[in-house]
Amino acid sequence: MTILNYNVAAQRAATTMTRNDKVMNSAMSRLSTGVKLNQSEDGSATIGVYKGLQVQAATTRVAIDNINNGISYLRTVDDAGAAIENLLIRMKEIATEAATGTLEQDQIDSLDVEFGMLGDQWDRIVSETKWNGKAVMEGADVAIGMGQGTGPTLRVDDWRSAAFAASAGTPDANHQIATRALSDTNATPGATLAFDFTGTNMDIDAASDAVTFMAQINNALIGIGKSRAELGAQINGLKASADSLVDLADRYESNASAIGDANYASETAKLATAQIVSQAATAMLAQANAQKGTVLSLLQ
Repeated sequence: MTILNYNVAAQRAATTMTRNDKVMNSAMSRLSTGVKLNQSEDGSATIGVYKGLQVQAATTRVAIDNINNGISYLRTVDDAGAAIENLLIRMKEIATEAATGTLEQDQIDSLDVEFGMLGDQWDRIVSETKWNGKAVMEGADVAIGMGQGTGPTLRVDDWRSAAFAASAGTPDANHQIATRALSDTNATPGATLAFDFTGTNMDIDAASDAVTFMAQINNALIGIGKSRAELGAQINGLKASADSLVDLADRYESNASAIGDANYASETAKLATAQIVSQAATAMLAQANAQKGTVLSLLQ
């Protein structure tokens, strides 16, 4: 039609270009970010699910890190506990040697000096063994954060030489006392006494004292073996928890990817189509505008 006021063909070409630009911009946005749901309008029904899965995956990964930190924490305690156990074994050897009547007093005195030095070393190990600046051998339990629900609590015994259970009559009298000591060194002599290497009654300069310490050390070694076994059990439990959480985090991330990640094959195909349509629409818009130019010839 030879009219000028309304160019239907040009308007259709322009509308097509506008719509096509939206498709092309969406495809480029998804290809540049790798994410299908960049804005809420990209998937109003699923973006909440997608973001929720991302949060769960991130939280689970942090929980895994916390568990691995807990494992490292317990291993630090166990390594120091092994060193203390070796000290006690040597102390028992010294006490056994000092209990024999074939030694001269100066020889027993030399053994007594080593016995005391080993005890001091025990206290030094306890005081200096730390994890991230935190003392780890003084009987403080540690809670592990899991992000949701209740996380495990690491049970750590008190490894100090002078530690003892004040309430010996309770069913859990040995709770958190690595040496299983039930009373302090001022109580009646016995196998369940605590050690105190700062006191004056920790000498083995007599055979009777050496025999008493042998029983005390035997009891401590039994308790320390139990404490280390509990540490190992907790470490194995944490490792199993970490393995299960790794699988859970993988599932969260897999589900989130299926919902929200861009399909590159599909998006590149859309982009190629949109680019071709854009070029064609531009050409047709130029043709539609040129077509109306012929009307001007009638006015000449």
